[in-house]
Amino acid sequence: MSQSFRLCAPALVLSGFSFLLFAIDAFRSKNLRTSSQVSFWTAIAGLLAAGALLPCRGFDTAILYGKGMLVADGLSVFMSWIAILSTFLVVLLSDQDEAHAGPSSAVYFGMLLLSATGLLMAASSYDFLMIFLAIEMVGIPAFILTGFNRNSQKSGEAAIKFFLIGAFSSAMLAFGISLLYGLVGSTSLSALQQSMPALQERSTIALLAFFFIIVSFGFKIALVPFHMWVPDAFEGAPTPIAAYLSVAPKMVGVALAVRVFNMALPEIPLGLFHLLSILAALTMTIANVIGLQQRNVVRLLAYSSIAHMGYVLLGVVAGGTSGLLSIYIYGWIYLFMNLGAFAIVICLSRVQHSSDLSAYEGLAKRSPILSALLVLFLVSLAGLPPTAGFVAKFYVFAAIYEAGRLPLLLIAAVNSVIAVGYYFKILHAMYFKEPNFQGDIRLPLSTRFVLAVTSFVTLFWGLAPQAGVAHLKKFIQQPPAQQAVSETPQP
Repeated sequence: MSQSFRLCAPALVLSGFSFLLFAIDAFRSKNLRTSSQVSFWTAIAGLLAAGALLPCRGFDTAILYGKGMLVADGLSVFMSWIAILSTFLVVLLSDQDEAHAGPSSAVYFGMLLLSATGLLMAASSYDFLMIFLAIEMVGIPAFILTGFNRNSQKSGEAAIKFFLIGAFSSAMLAFGISLLYGLVGSTSLSALQQSMPALQERSTIALLAFFFIIVSFGFKIALVPFHMWVPDAFEGAPTPIAAYLSVAPKMVGVALAVRVFNMALPEIPLGLFHLLSILAALTMTIANVIGLQQRNVVRLLAYSSIAHMGYVLLGVVAGGTSGLLSIYIYGWIYLFMNLGAFAIVICLSRVQHSSDLSAYEGLAKRSPILSALLVLFLVSLAGLPPTAGFVAKFYVFAAIYEAGRLPLLLIAAVNSVIAVGYYFKILHAMYFKEPNFQGDIRLPLSTRFVLAVTSFVTLFWGLAPQAGVAHLKKFIQQPPAQQAVSETPQP
């Protein structure tokens, strides 16, 4: 039992700090600035405490706990780090943000930590019921945060759309789980893995169940054609929340897909991986083509995030050790290069109160350092050397090549070329247009820290990725059903 509490400690700490923030809101100071700073530093303390309790590598043996509904393995630890780090950087980017200025700051940070708690639980889920509950724990606070800017009509519209799509996808997931329960008699992934004959014998119903589960996952991680909510949600939400939604929930959603389709069902002949291949090709292609037409930079980054989920899905399709390693590398690098780009977007939107492409015109003359950093992040998102984005795409492409899916590799390569077009629209505006705004661009200390960290990782991983890749390999483990489980706590 003590082992179970130790493994749950990061999530318990985060949830505890989230409720502490709600208590701070109830007894907030009349000085709004003081209340906001107390909330900010409480959120930082909660994330640092949770991070201190996370291991820095996978376990020697995967551990089932919580009556078999949770698992501690390399995948859960790595995705927990993605959740903690992305939330930490988003909290820093939220410092002095107008969307939660005043008495609502404690609720804002509390909801953010509560959503991160759901991410930790989702990353460790080994039962469909726990997956469902964890996804809802992520989605409900995220829906509230999307509509947090009460003075913006777009924010309210984005929240409603996010809520409706989330409810619909949850219903699809629940229906798929109910069908699987009827076939297997359990919601556990271990039981699912041991019920291959039953699934193959009633393959039509099993395929229908997995179809509903894939559709639900598709909505959660914004795969085409289930991506419609993303651009409006990103545009209407406070920009730091758009940055949060673009990384942590999506990567944890990919982790759930890996756990279900690569670990629990690696060899079931239902054509699931052909369906995932089609979704990956559609996601990359349609998102990149629509991205070429965008002038709002936040919407452009929204379509960019959709396209990148298509690339990450290639690792799920590839499967095996190389596929899992490519997901780890892509997720780690995407965290930093995407949040770095969003950090600059947040800075400019605060100054000019606009995310239109015209706000970036002449940025190279107004702020050469800021424009150079944005070039670094955009070149990395495009997957060009010598940045980390090139390393991420190289490993994903190598995994899909090793899996023998050459048509999918060709589609991904063509889409990488298409993506260059809309990233370089921003570069053209910065370097080849005259500035239309003369105000100073002041960066808070927290934003400077975020830019320093994200730019360092983006450049370092592009120039010397070997040490980082070697460390990420330590997170690769076989699923617990294929190993001796070291602990299964008794009720």
